[in-house]
Amino acid sequence: MHKANEVFFKDKRIVQFFDRYATYNGSNPYSAPATLNVIPHLEQHFGAYFPEGGMYNITSCLVALAESLGIKFHYNNPVAEIALQGHTVRGIKTNDGVIEGDLVVSNMDIWFTYHKLLSNYPKLYPQKILNQERSSSALIFYWGIRYQFRELDLHNIFFSADYEAEFNHIWREKEIYHDPTVYLNISSKYKPNDAPESCENWFVMINVPANTGQDWDALIAGARENVLNKLSRLLNKDIRKLIANESILDPRSIESRTSSYQGSLYGTSSNSRFAAFLRHANKSSKIKVYIFAGEAYTREEGSRCVCCRQKL
Repeated sequence: MHKANEVFFKDKRIVQFFDRYATYNGSNPYSAPATLNVIPHLEQHFGAYFPEGGMYNITSCLVALAESLGIKFHYNNPVAEIALQGHTVRGIKTNDGVIEGDLVVSNMDIWFTYHKLLSNYPKLYPQKILNQERSSSALIFYWGIRYQFRELDLHNIFFSADYEAEFNHIWREKEIYHDPTVYLNISSKYKPNDAPESCENWFVMINVPANTGQDWDALIAGARENVLNKLSRLLNKDIRKLIANESILDPRSIESRTSSYQGSLYGTSSNSRFAAFLRHANKSSKIKVYIFAGEAYTREEGSRCVCCRQKL
């Protein structure tokens, strides 16, 4: 991807801008195939949309549509197991017993689908697929800011001075680079009532490695200081003094809240030319009438969708 962008663009800053689109499916532009350059084409040519009522309203509208068609939702009723008869799905097991069905669709990450919902059938595991390299994760700071920055917009990107070094830290060192690229989203720029008057709601995200046992408390503390120093310097304002409230989402909490193995946002990475062909199929070859839907839409929508993957 990076080499293709270098051939097409002369300005290194433009190359870096288009390299960033590899992160839209959690990959490394210095390893991922140039085919991923279809992602910026879609965004730059067709544009992006700001849903009325926010992203959560998409979920609400889909639920209302489904209910109008007679679909029933079972809330606060966790699925304990996918029930099989031989190699054929017969339903799901919950606290209320077995709910029979001719078809089961899992929106859980494929790794957890097997290890949690099919834990009694290890012989059915596609081991090569489950052992594939995971995509990157994210560290997100949600900050309520007591100030309005006129120079900022809905989407803002503050790039690293050495992009290749940043990705080497993520993929080789499994650490966070001291000068990370910072993505800052402020929805109150388009929807003012998302923040109190004269304030802004900041979604501050950096790309980080998947969780493989790192000391995340130390990594988060260091990254927070580096992000604050960078934004304060570039915006010529001490951001620390403006933070009214804060919450943090890291690879550990992403995994626990969304069942994304290691906190990876998009399942397996696309860091090879064959990655697209080696991904798991949407239908299991060993289990009849069983469909995987996990990450199917998040791979296309990008890392900002992580908040939409809350378990019902």
